Order: sequence, then C-alpha cells, then structure tokens
Amino acid sequence: MIGRFGSVLLRQAERIGARRAERVATRLGDEIGVILPDIRIIVDRGRVHLWGRGLRRRWLTDAALRWLGRLLR
Repeated sequence: MIGRFGSVLLRQAERIGARRAERVATRLGDEIGVILPDIRIIVDRGRVHLWGRGLRRRWLTDAALRWLGRLLR
C-alpha cells in the first residue's frame, strides 16, 4: 500500500514526466524540421510522427535519419 502521500508523489511524477516527454518531442520535431524541411511532422502527446514522400527509402540510405535519437541529447 502506497498511502496518500505516495499516491500524490506518483501523480506529480507522472505529470512531470508527461511535460518532459512533450518538451523533448517538440524539440525533436523542431530539429527534424530543420534537417528535413520537406517532411510533414506532427507532435502529439510526447510522440513524433513523420510523413513524407520517399521517407522510408531516405531512412535506409541516409545515416542521419537512422540516428535521430542523437537529437534527444
């Protein structure tokens, strides 16, 4: 049993984590937009969705696209 104080801390931690995920996703979307201006980018609740003609082929041939995680640092 966590108790009342523990549940308050858990809810606060969830809110902090959600805000952080949203900020990181927004930053990632902005960075990708600079690298790939012709790609459609949608940031939604901490997730980044990418669409674009030939994106899958470009992902296979362009190493910068395969390492988008480096933008999270």
